[in-house]
Amino acid sequence: MTNFTLPDFMAGLPADQVDASLRQSLIACDRAQECAVLWFAEVQRRGLYRALGHASLFLYATVGLGFSDNRYWLFKRLADDLDRLPILREAVASGEIGWTKARQVARVATVETQAAWVAKAAVTGRRELERQVRQARRPVAQLPLVESVSRPVADPPVTISLRADGLQLARFEALVEKAHKLGLAPAGADRMDLMLAALESLVESQPRTNESRGAAVQIVVQQCPDCAAATAVTNRGERKLAPAQVEALACDARVSRAGKPNRATIKPSVRASVLARDRHRCVAPGCRSTHFLEVHHVKPRQQGGSNKAENLITLCSRCHGFVHERGGALAPAQVQDVRQVGPVRQVGPVRQVGPARQVGPVRQCEPAQPPR
Repeated sequence: MTNFTLPDFMAGLPADQVDASLRQSLIACDRAQECAVLWFAEVQRRGLYRALGHASLFLYATVGLGFSDNRYWLFKRLADDLDRLPILREAVASGEIGWTKARQVARVATVETQAAWVAKAAVTGRRELERQVRQARRPVAQLPLVESVSRPVADPPVTISLRADGLQLARFEALVEKAHKLGLAPAGADRMDLMLAALESLVESQPRTNESRGAAVQIVVQQCPDCAAATAVTNRGERKLAPAQVEALACDARVSRAGKPNRATIKPSVRASVLARDRHRCVAPGCRSTHFLEVHHVKPRQQGGSNKAENLITLCSRCHGFVHERGGALAPAQVQDVRQVGPVRQVGPVRQVGPARQVGPVRQCEPAQPPR
């Protein structure tokens, strides 16, 4: 990648020198943004934000880099385009085409057509390229709803796809954009998070009867008493869970054992007071999600942590799982932030935002495996 020198500002220069310096500075700005997006795409593609101590790319950008929400979504969209179009990414990185042309190509190119569009952009002026892109844009027939994310789970992620006509696609894109602008989407939400949040809101909007008190839905998890391996029960069969996911579930669950009554790991009244104290929001710095809330032990129970409210905080499922991946304990600064939320008080009526996890019934793995 070519290096550009940023000219030092000097007042009182002749018009031609001011113009030349401005043009040189604009070129340097374009190249700097191009380079920044390439690095940002690298962080996203390899999931490096997790190694840097953040549960999501959004938290890394807003908390770690100090991005505004708008700047994050600008970089995210550009990084997605470069991930989707590797030939375009290489052309940008090598300087074959400029950043302005690359953004035009990304609006219309597919994996199959990217090479042709890159070649066209290399020999076409900006205005002519913009005209050709406007003429060539067509709605995409299929809309995948799961982004490929590297997560340490025993079973690989399952891909779910929906087909959309042009009008449905336009509505989907408009609603996603509006949800982000209004701050309704969970922090760092990918498309699956958005779909789950929408379904959760739809279910929660229905009147609750005496028979439907508690969590809107329950997730059933089976765990082997010998090897502690656990699976989530789905219509597609049982899906193995990562150890960190199992530990997070064990923080806040209803446990069923053969011949014994169901037991909540945290007393329901204590859980409700913790959710109320934390305003029914994830307290992880920079997150503040109101969806898929779970209660976490600041000091793990294995280390003597109690089930009292002062040892409990509210986390969304994403942040909760991430904390357990990193050992289950929060940094001192994070604990201090939580303590500043305020005294425990009732913000009524309290409801369980859930979903509650039910672990059980306990069964024996076949064959049983020794603990590792």
